[in-house]
Amino acid sequence: MRAVRRVYLDTNVFILLAEKTHETQERLVALLAGQPSDAEPRFATSELTLSELLVKPYREQDESLVRKYDSLMQQSEWLDLRPVDRDVLCHAAALRGQYGHLKLPDAIHLSSAIGQGCSHFLSDDRGIRDSYEVRHNRQDPLLGIATLSVLRPDEPTLTSLIESLSA
Repeated sequence: MRAVRRVYLDTNVFILLAEKTHETQERLVALLAGQPSDAEPRFATSELTLSELLVKPYREQDESLVRKYDSLMQQSEWLDLRPVDRDVLCHAAALRGQYGHLKLPDAIHLSSAIGQGCSHFLSDDRGIRDSYEVRHNRQDPLLGIATLSVLRPDEPTLTSLIESLSA
């Protein structure tokens, strides 16, 4: 695994944290709990994540889960939560132009991750492949880090990620 600077958390990671009970959930909690209090948040996501998370609880009228996600999806010492803006959307379009298999929400997440300075993207979505790079001529701050490596939330990867971030 290449050096980890910051990790973008895809929607399905929050679902694993909030709705599933299994060993992976314990590893995810351990991963997020290792954030030093004086550092910039190691994890990032966009407000698109909140919108995706709320679909099921609203459909099922599960107010408890709505509150749980609303509480979880806040700017904090461990999570950098940002809105989707025009630059993110332009870069998402560039990603979709380069990678025809990407769905628009996935491209928005990937673009958000690059814009938030993430080196890695944690996702269980198999439609999102191993790595992405934005290549186009727009001049704006989103191009600071152009390559993004995709990680899966499995036991070996989470263990390796915990070790990498605690070093």
